[in-house]
Amino acid sequence: MTRLVRTFVADADEVNALLRPRNDIVAETPVSTLDGRHRFGLAEGPFTSYSRLVHIEPDDGGDVRSADISTSPRFRITEKVEWQLAVPWFGPAINLAVRRAMRTGRSGNGTQPVWAPPRRLDARSATIMAMLAAAAMLSGYLANAPSELHSYAADEFGSDQAAQGTLGLVVRIGTLLAIGVSVLADRYGRRRIAAGAMLVGILSAALAALAPSMAWLGVFLVVGRTANAALGATIVVMALEEIPAGCRAWCLSVLAMAAALGAGVVVWFQSTADLAPWIWRLLFGVPLMALLVVRPLMKRLPESRRFKRRGRDVKLREYWRPIALLGGIYLAFGLFLGPIDWFRVEYLRDEHGFSAGVVSLFVLGTATPAGLAVYAAGRLADSRGRRIILAIASVLGLGSLVGMFNVSGATLWLLGLVGAMLSAGLLPALGVYRGELFPTAVRARAATLTGAMGVGGAAAGIYFTGQLRTAWGSFGDIIALLWIAPLVAALIAVLWLTERSGQELEELHPADATADPERPWSHGL
Repeated sequence: MTRLVRTFVADADEVNALLRPRNDIVAETPVSTLDGRHRFGLAEGPFTSYSRLVHIEPDDGGDVRSADISTSPRFRITEKVEWQLAVPWFGPAINLAVRRAMRTGRSGNGTQPVWAPPRRLDARSATIMAMLAAAAMLSGYLANAPSELHSYAADEFGSDQAAQGTLGLVVRIGTLLAIGVSVLADRYGRRRIAAGAMLVGILSAALAALAPSMAWLGVFLVVGRTANAALGATIVVMALEEIPAGCRAWCLSVLAMAAALGAGVVVWFQSTADLAPWIWRLLFGVPLMALLVVRPLMKRLPESRRFKRRGRDVKLREYWRPIALLGGIYLAFGLFLGPIDWFRVEYLRDEHGFSAGVVSLFVLGTATPAGLAVYAAGRLADSRGRRIILAIASVLGLGSLVGMFNVSGATLWLLGLVGAMLSAGLLPALGVYRGELFPTAVRARAATLTGAMGVGGAAAGIYFTGQLRTAWGSFGDIIALLWIAPLVAALIAVLWLTERSGQELEELHPADATADPERPWSHGL
């Protein structure tokens, strides 16, 4: 329980403002008024408990009733606020911002602070977001470890860049296999698949640490990629199903930040990779520590309410057009982003002579500010529109990344930073459509299918880049050539995808709304 007590002198207008129920990060309801003591309780907000007590005295020390406020010029106020956030694990960090808002921020029209979601969350949504963010951190580590560490594994096994490109292609087959797992998520629920995927992903990473050859490393990484692709898609689907309209892009930006934090842990540890040729193996074993939190996480994570109320008579084949459209867009972006992700370390080490420590510094220095950018992009995508964010990210953001692969010196670092920040809007602006274009009964399969098409494009891009890099001797021209694909995809997205931020999923898909006609969807249910 967090407590904030402050005593100050106020005039009548300030007192009247204090006696109005708050309507910002918390919606208050009046509870009692007695002898100058006004108590407010929790109507809605991301809290398990909340109370605010305002004690009013005249500045001369006598008691006063609320009816006497207009007759006295100055008052001595004691305000005591007590709350418990419904945010496991991340609560202490968020509490710093909440404490400041309780002290200084006050809005009566529902406006949220810039650090908060565009719309106020209830306790359930806040708890689920925190737990899914923890799962996203694990997913981020599992996803980034192969990209950051395969170069060091190749050194130990004596494999060239063409072999690394082949490995990247093979590993991404796991995302295609995850389509089968997504069928289970639509049939048996999101929660079970998330739990199983986390366990398999952790164990596969541990086996990768013991790989005796590049081939066996590929086998273990394929299994891990299958589990992690299923986990990532399930996290996204469940989050979109539990978050109210107007917050879906924001929610994906938070998950992206959490995944980036997990991916960043790989980069932090990567600086040790030059100490010995086998250090990369230890880094694949790090996810074993996550076993300590998987069980408590899954015990507290509830099943998606929308999954329980899904429409039953919905077939995936009825949605092949939006799957093809969105999947094609993802494929085009993957064709470009896959090689960027897979060969970044190899590019910095081979063409610029960076050590493992300098590579870590470069990645952290460019990616850390991008975490703030992705959060801002999520809020803007909900409030200003997804398509403008998508266009900026595709032209300016990806264009800067093309430049990064064609320059050196300080410009390399600058373009890496600008590219990471401006391209950060791709995930929240485009990712929301994986939930909005499809009804609940097929959402996990559709989201996994479109994601798999994106990974298929990434695999093709990685293989293509690996082969051409061996022949051309440089990454720069290849990356510039691949940029054409996301530019075309961005144009298609801007022309054909519509803005859906303010609509609940049941409004977009009547099949879900009519699944239980006696109980229309309400976020507060």
